[in-house]
Amino acid sequence: MTYELERPSRERKPPRMPSLSAQDPSPRLHDGPSPAPQKSNRTLILSAAGWSTGGYVASQFVRIASNLILTRLLAPEMFGIAAAAAMVSYIVVLLADIGLHQAVIQSPRGDDPEFLDTVWVVQIIRGTLIWIGCIVIAVAIGHAASLGWMPAHSVYASPELPLVIILGTSGIFIDGFQSTKRITSYRRMGLNRITMIDLYSQLGATALGLAVAWLTHSVWACIVFGPASALITTILSHVWIPGRQDRFRLNRKFAVELLRFGRWIMFSSFFTILASNGDKMMMGSWASTQTFGLYTLAFGLIGILDGVGARLQSSVTLPALSKMARENRERFRTSYLKLRASFDIFYLLGAGGIFACGQLVVDLVYDDRYAAAGPMLQILSFSLVTARYGIMNSVYLAIGEPRNVGILNLAKAGLLFVAVPISYWLFGFEGALWAAALHQLPIIPLIFFYNSRHRLNSVAFEVFILLAWPAGYLIGRVLLSFISYVSAGIAA
Repeated sequence: MTYELERPSRERKPPRMPSLSAQDPSPRLHDGPSPAPQKSNRTLILSAAGWSTGGYVASQFVRIASNLILTRLLAPEMFGIAAAAAMVSYIVVLLADIGLHQAVIQSPRGDDPEFLDTVWVVQIIRGTLIWIGCIVIAVAIGHAASLGWMPAHSVYASPELPLVIILGTSGIFIDGFQSTKRITSYRRMGLNRITMIDLYSQLGATALGLAVAWLTHSVWACIVFGPASALITTILSHVWIPGRQDRFRLNRKFAVELLRFGRWIMFSSFFTILASNGDKMMMGSWASTQTFGLYTLAFGLIGILDGVGARLQSSVTLPALSKMARENRERFRTSYLKLRASFDIFYLLGAGGIFACGQLVVDLVYDDRYAAAGPMLQILSFSLVTARYGIMNSVYLAIGEPRNVGILNLAKAGLLFVAVPISYWLFGFEGALWAAALHQLPIIPLIFFYNSRHRLNSVAFEVFILLAWPAGYLIGRVLLSFISYVSAGIAA
C-alpha cells in the first residue's frame, strides 16, 4: 500500500461541494462495473425503506433477545457501567464528526474515485484520533476517581470503568478502515448488502458477547460487542460490496472542501452530544448505579422506536431528499410533507401506545428486578412527540443549510441543561425525567421559522397529524385490556 499526496490538476475545476445547484459537466470514470439502469425515485425509496426497516426490525429482535439473556446473567449495575462507557464513546465520536457520510451523499462529486479515496484517508485519521481521545478521557476519569473527585456512589467511580472505555472504544479505530463503498451504497439507496452486513456483524458480535457473559458474568460481555462488530463490518465492506477498492491517497483540495463542509456538522455535533447525552451525564451523578441502569434500560426501549426513525432518516430520507433537491427542487415540498406524514404517524402512535402500556412492556421483557423502569418508560414516551422532528436534520442538510441543524441542536442542549437541573431541584428524580422528555417542545417554533423560508409549513398538517397520539393511546389501552383479560382467564 502506497501513500500518495496529490495536487489537483489545474485543468480540473470541480464545483464547491456544499452547493446544491452545482453540476459537473465532465463525464465520470468509474473503476468497476458499469452502473445499472436508473430506477425511479419512488422505486428506490420503497426498496431502500424496505431493506432499512426490515434490517432494523431484525436487528432489534437480536438486540432484545440478547438483552433478555444478558439481564439474566448480569446485574443491573453492569448495565450502568457499560452505559457510561458508551456515553464517553458517543461524545468523542460526535465531537470529531465532520460529516463525511453526509458529504458523500450530498455532493455532486460523490462518485469520483479521487474524492472517495480522500474521504477514506480522512476517515482513517479521524478514527485513530477518536480512539486516542477516548483513551485520554478514560485515564482522566480513573485518576479523578482515585483522588476522590467523583461521588462515591456514582457510576464514574467504578474501578472497572477506565479499562471498559479503552477496550470498548477500540471498535471506533477499526471502523475508520471501512470501505467508502458502504457510503456510496447509501448515496445510491442500494441497501441490500449493507443491511445484511450489519445483521451478520451484529449476530457474530452478539454470539461472542453472550459467550463471555456465560463464562464470566461480568461487564466485559457488554464491551466485546463493539470491537467484534466493527471488525466484521469492516472486512465485509471491502470484500462483499461490489466496486473499486479504496486507495491510500489524499487530494489536499478535496480534504479542505470536506473540512469546510464539516465545520457546521462539527458545530452541530457538539451540541448534539449535549442534547442527546446531557440527561445521562446529570442522571449518572444524581442517581445510584442501579437507578441509572434502570433509566438506561427504559431509555433504550424508547430508543428502539426512535432508532427506526433515525435509521430511515439517515439511510433513506437524506439520500432521497438530496437527490430531489439536486434534480427537481419544485417537488421538494410535496416530497417532504409525504415523508413527514409517515414519520409523524409512526412516532405519535408509538408515543401514545407506550404511555398506555409501558409498564406491561417492562414486565413482559424483564424480570421483577427491573419493574421500576416501567414508570420511567411511560414518562420518556413523550420524548417521541418531539423526536419526530428529527427529520428536519435531513431536510436542512439536503437543501444545503447545515447551519440550521447546528442552531437547533444548540437550542436543544441549552434547554436540556436548564430544564432538567431545575426540575430535579424542585421535584426530584421524577421531575428530571419529565424535563428530559419534554424539554424540546420550545424548539418547534424555531423549526417553523426555518421552514417558512422555504415554504415548507402546513398548519393543517401540523394540527391533524396530532390525532395519531390519542389513536396510539387507544390502541395501547385495548391491547392492555386484552392481555389482562387473557391473563385472568389463564389464572382462573
